[in-house]
Amino acid sequence: MRAMLMMGLLAAGAASAATPQDYAWQWPIQTDGEASAYVLELDADVLANVRRSDLRDLAVFNAAGEAVPFAPWPPQRQDEDVREPLAWLRVPLPAPGQPDSLALRLERDADGRLRGLDLRTTDGAPPPAERHDLLVDRGEDEPPALSRLHVQLAGDAALPVNLRVRVSASDDLASWQDVGSGLPLVALDDNGLRIERLQLDIASTRARYLRLAIENDGQWPAIAALQAERRITGGDTREWKTLELMGIAVAGQPGTYTYASPAPVAVERMDLRLAATNSVSAVQVNVRAPGSEWWQGVAGFTAFRLGNGDDEVRHIAPGISPQRHLDWQITTQPALAQPPTLVLQYRPERFVMLAQGEGPYVLVAGSARVVREDYPVQAALAASSTPPKAATLGARAEAGGEAALAPKRGEDWQRWILWAVLALGAGLVLVVSLRVLRHPKAE
Repeated sequence: MRAMLMMGLLAAGAASAATPQDYAWQWPIQTDGEASAYVLELDADVLANVRRSDLRDLAVFNAAGEAVPFAPWPPQRQDEDVREPLAWLRVPLPAPGQPDSLALRLERDADGRLRGLDLRTTDGAPPPAERHDLLVDRGEDEPPALSRLHVQLAGDAALPVNLRVRVSASDDLASWQDVGSGLPLVALDDNGLRIERLQLDIASTRARYLRLAIENDGQWPAIAALQAERRITGGDTREWKTLELMGIAVAGQPGTYTYASPAPVAVERMDLRLAATNSVSAVQVNVRAPGSEWWQGVAGFTAFRLGNGDDEVRHIAPGISPQRHLDWQITTQPALAQPPTLVLQYRPERFVMLAQGEGPYVLVAGSARVVREDYPVQAALAASSTPPKAATLGARAEAGGEAALAPKRGEDWQRWILWAVLALGAGLVLVVSLRVLRHPKAE
């Protein structure tokens, strides 16, 4: 009985021990100096060779062919976009023909913020009320840097809004520097579609005061609020990468296009680039898990591309949660005659390996046979006083090749031997038990 169980355990161990030949491809890992741990950044060129969306068919082996601890290494903190309300006032402008000599009287509250403005010409004539700029007081001597403003229209704002805005910055209300010009501010309805671009992207500035002026003909709509957006970085230094995918029309479904990502990268940003100018369409973005027939919604928005040349205005890319899918779908209404370009942005995956055994080490990828084990890498790194060093990959070479991507059929005998031994052992235990019950020992 004991011998049979030992045979089963040996068969199980033989079945679970992975080697580099269980993977299709391999890359030599190039390290600079000795360390207890190394970090690898894997982009789409590497991830295109994996077969699992959870990346569990990535592993590292040492020179003896032994698997070493290897696991994802996510950043400790994520980048975060924060919106903050801004205090603002209207700055009246002189009417055409009025003299340029102006007197500006400022009123401040107890905290030093601007509370009121009064603009008068030297002859005492008030400027027209409908002509004004917007003056923002950030209320701090050294405010944090910002590079984006959001305009929130009031509920009774008159449409359409089609303005070009110039933004200037100052610390003393005397000298001003342009941080953005020709910025579109658009809000209109077109056959039931709401077209909006109420975001002003400017050069990064820490100035206390901002002045928003209309460059073309038009007046400011009723505004409910102004907001500043700034990014709080989490220390993630990975470089953004871009994939541009071309769509394939779905037969019998006008305006529907499918896209195939070359690798299961973690997409954090997405956008659509419309093929034709002066195009507007309601867009639904979907993704699908491998082997599934059902599409799951990711984002819905109005995509547009209006105007020509330098005067072109386009939609703002929608925000999405991270997606690791190969199959993407775009549906448009009204149906777009040409497939838009799907633009996906991601950052390379960062993995960490512990240096166990002698090098050189190799990274392997792509397997239908084995799955990488879960290693307590994070705990080991937390206990170490030295951070891991960066490592790079050499040229790709074949490991197990196509055989590693085929279903594991030829070696199923190991699994069947294990089950047979266990079944035989259970049968023997049952027979012995029945004999004891039928012929109990005499007391």
